[in-house]
Amino acid sequence: MDFIDERKKRIVFVSQCVLNQNVRFPGIAVCAGACTELVDGLLKNDFGIEAIPCLERLGWGGVSRKTYFRFQTIFLAWKDTPLYFVFKFLGRLWLYRYSLLCRGEAKKIAGHIRDYIDSGYSVFGIVMMNDSPTDGATKTIDLIRAVERITSLGYDPAVMTNPKLDVMKEVIPLLCEKGEGIFTARLTRECENLGMDIGIIGYDPWTDQEAESKRVIGELQNAFTVAST
Repeated sequence: MDFIDERKKRIVFVSQCVLNQNVRFPGIAVCAGACTELVDGLLKNDFGIEAIPCLERLGWGGVSRKTYFRFQTIFLAWKDTPLYFVFKFLGRLWLYRYSLLCRGEAKKIAGHIRDYIDSGYSVFGIVMMNDSPTDGATKTIDLIRAVERITSLGYDPAVMTNPKLDVMKEVIPLLCEKGEGIFTARLTRECENLGMDIGIIGYDPWTDQEAESKRVIGELQNAFTVAST
């Protein structure tokens, strides 16, 4: 099809919480609405922004994460008992079922990316929230180990039951470890299955947002330049 209009055909996929902090895990939203510096920077560079749905909202009981908090309460209650290994197994089973949801959504997103590319658009990359057990790009959180690490770090487990930003900004970076989140790992694999090498960039919400936004946008531009040569 031949058509002419104002679109630049420059696309970036982002974690939904970049555009809407209201879907962030309770207690860790760092902005009132969107991550303004990053969103403004993307728009100023003529990027079309496509949100990746929040898998935690879909799989953990809505924006309040009701299912997650129900599991967490049980974990904390049984953590120091002989039966804790049973609950760890059940927790891993729950995460496996969640990974199936992530795999299905990853196939959809990879298909959307492939459609853009086949239609002559440039997909510059994917920006993921880099402190997430789901969307982490280079840093993630193992939810089972996190329960155990909270107390070993000297925090009262109650901080995770009633999370507040002033504490979470200390706790969350300490719980992060190297690796991809559950959804990010599946998305990487699905993109590879469709013959695409799409750059996935982690956005750190716990650092200076203006500097971090400039870094992310610079990496998006550079990754596309390298891929095009």
